[in-house]
This record gives sequence, structure tokens and C-alpha cells, in this order.
Amino acid sequence: MRTTPTGDRSESERGSAVDVYDPASAEQLTASQRFDVVPSQARAREKLARALTMQAVVYGLPSVYQYASMCAQCAPAENGSNWKLGEFAHGRAIAGPGYQAFRVPNVDTLYSNAWLDLTDGPVCIELPDFGGRYYTLNFLDAYSNASNISARTHPGLRRFLVATPGWNGPVPAGFTLFRVATPLMWILMRIQVFDADDLPEVHRLQDSVTLHRPGDTRRPWPVVTQEQVEVSAEAFLTALDTSLRVNGVPIRDAAYVGQFRTLGVGSHRGGPVRSDAAIRRGAEAGFRDAMELLAQSRPLLGRPIGTGWTQVLDKGAHGDNFLARAVMNFVGLGANVVEENCSYNTYVDAHGAALDGSAGATYRIEMSVPPPAEAFWSITVYEADTGWLHDAPGARHSVGTATNIAHRRDDPWFITIGASAPANSDVWLPCPPKRFFLVLRIYQPGVDALTGRWTPPPVLPSVGPTFAQRDR
Repeated sequence: MRTTPTGDRSESERGSAVDVYDPASAEQLTASQRFDVVPSQARAREKLARALTMQAVVYGLPSVYQYASMCAQCAPAENGSNWKLGEFAHGRAIAGPGYQAFRVPNVDTLYSNAWLDLTDGPVCIELPDFGGRYYTLNFLDAYSNASNISARTHPGLRRFLVATPGWNGPVPAGFTLFRVATPLMWILMRIQVFDADDLPEVHRLQDSVTLHRPGDTRRPWPVVTQEQVEVSAEAFLTALDTSLRVNGVPIRDAAYVGQFRTLGVGSHRGGPVRSDAAIRRGAEAGFRDAMELLAQSRPLLGRPIGTGWTQVLDKGAHGDNFLARAVMNFVGLGANVVEENCSYNTYVDAHGAALDGSAGATYRIEMSVPPPAEAFWSITVYEADTGWLHDAPGARHSVGTATNIAHRRDDPWFITIGASAPANSDVWLPCPPKRFFLVLRIYQPGVDALTGRWTPPPVLPSVGPTFAQRDR
């Protein structure tokens, strides 16, 4: 057997005991000219559909959830009208109590969303001068793989031509070519905001980001809702079929995705799922199996670091880990790569008890070395049962280097967390009088954060042993 040398293996093959080869270099594999076999017995068809649908959901969930999100933001009110493609929808307010666009929002940046369709060619983007302010345009392809235009990735550059790999036209003078993987791209823009007084300047910067989009954005795409794709195999597979037809699939995934033609996904003639009762039953069962699997896999996204905190792993960089990719997007869309935003969360104090602001409980975080950040860092409080921000005194939902707290950047931080203001504390972070959790975000993290040489210290309760004391 002719094998690919170990050094030439793709990321997905590293660590595998199975050698790989290119079938195009041999004469044993030829393409079939017919549709794959479908069992004649109804029970067998149901089992086949159940297995295939479970795989289709795990593989396709990022595409489907992003497609549903695009429908919610861009679909026209009437069929045949233009979709709102190639234009930004700007969030104008800092997230606070009642903000429910999505759970666990940061309060460090304002969000803007745009959806691009590059089927007919590239799109030009022009940026203002952000000065020293943090910003990023987070590009997510149809499979939630993330890339960025930011001060980290493109310092000093402000004009970009966004194009797919198959486009080979001329790049206008003064523009930088920025390649993306799929025709449908989601841009999640984040611009740093310091406080309410800073909002007019951030609004000016948002409005100064320009997209030059095609004039005709009418599309024959079906419209689905997030609620539908979360409960219905039929809606999920309809959205997946549309996304695959528009975006295509990575070449190394083609054979895997080709199995889904039996479900009517990606087939020229359509599959039997629309008319065969046995396959419909199997598809619904496989859909439920997949959703149960994803829900049970949520705890595996993070890596406990031994102080009560969990580090979120592989954000926006998934490779061929289809299950991890699906779980990440099942929890929430729009995850960026760790090089742009490294994050940790904790629901417990230093001895493993739930963080709870009731009955006057207080906590303390003692950071002799603050988080290593090239941009800035923040710690934010959220209600444990909802993921929303609580009604904090003075709208103080976070502390960190970008908040208006008299504190030198590299000095030690001693943070008191409690429902009521302490008599004496360097920094007070209000919490709700109920269970809560904390998220630490490091924007453009330094090397020590990326390598794990720096980790957040435990959240110390007002009474009780620390993690280290408990484990002795």
C-alpha cells in the first residue's frame, strides 16, 4: 500500500494509527453512477435514517444554527424581496439587565452583525482609524471556523477585499486580499466601549465601517427559525440542505457528507425523506439522539485548571472535531479563536461550593499577577440560572483594565465580590443575591495565558478552606 508520509498528514490524522493514501493515485476507486442503496424493509430504512440523521446533526449543526440566525436577521418579510445581506446591524447599547439577544454577553464591546453572500464575487470592506481602541471583525464561515481582521492580525491596514478561494480577479489598488472559506460569511464585529459617555464615539466608529455589497440580494432560500431547527428534523435537514448547496463542503468531508443524500440533503434528485414515512420516523429519532448527545457533552468543552475555574477550549478552531464543534455552537454561536479572546468561567469558589450572593456571602479574588493581555481583560458576573446580567448598582457588571477604576495596569488586583459594597476593598464587583457565575475574558492574550503558564487564582470564600487546603 502506498501511504502518505507521517509528516504530510493533515491535522485530523495526527495521532492516528491508520495510514492514509490518495485514491486518485490508484485505479481501484471509481465513482458510482447511481444513488446509494436504500433498504426495501421499512424497519431497516428507519434504522438507516436514524443513524444518518444523528451524524448529519453532529456535522451540520453549526451550519444550520448560523443559517437560522441569518434568517432571523436578514430574511425579507415577503418572498422575492431582497435579503439584508452585506449591511451591518449595529448594537448601540452596552449589554445590561434585560439584554436577551444571546446569553452571557460581554459588557466590554458593542456588537455589530453582517452577513455576506460572496456567490457573485468579492465584497470590499473599509475601516476607520480605531487608534488604540480594541476592535475585531470576527469572520465565521458556514462551519463556524473563525478568522479575524483586527489590530492583532492586520495592524495598520484598513481596506480589504473579501473573497472565496475560487475567486482570482484583480485586487483594487490599496486593498488587501482577505480569503474566506465559504460564500456565506457571518461578520461579528466587536468594538471596545469604556462606559456610557463613550457610546457616541463608538457609534461613530461603527457607522464608519463600510461594506460595498451587490445591489440585488433576492435569494430563493427557505426561511427557518431557530425554534424550528431545535425541535424538528425536517426543518433542520431543510436548512442543512440549503447551506450545503450554497456553501459546498471541504474536500476532505465530501464522502462523509455524501451519505446524507439518503436524507434528501445535497442530492440532485432529492432523497426519500420527504415522502417515505419510515425514513421520516428514523430521521426524527436520530435528531432526538443527537440533541441528547450534545446536551450531555456540554461539560466537555472546558478544561478544569484546578482552582475552580474552567478554561474554554478550541473556540473557533475545530479542525475535524465535529462533535466538539457542534457542542460549542449548541451552547452559543460566534466563538472566536483563543488568540483573540481567551476565556475562563467558574460557578464555584475555592473549595467547590456554588457561588451564591444570598445571605450576605462575599468572595475575594487575589491576583498578584494580573491576566497577561495585549489589549485588556475583564471579569463579569452573570446570574447562574439565566446567563443574564443582573441589576447591579451603578451598572457595574465587570471589573478589569478597561473599567473606570483607579488602578495601575500591572499592579496586583484584589477584588471583593458581594451583593453589598464592602467597607474597605481595592475593587468591588457586585453580585446578585442568588447563585451566580464569573467569566474572565482576556482580549488578545499574552503568551503566558496561551501556554497556560498563567491561570486565574481561586475565588476565595469569606469562610472555608481553599482548594489547596482541602486537597492536603
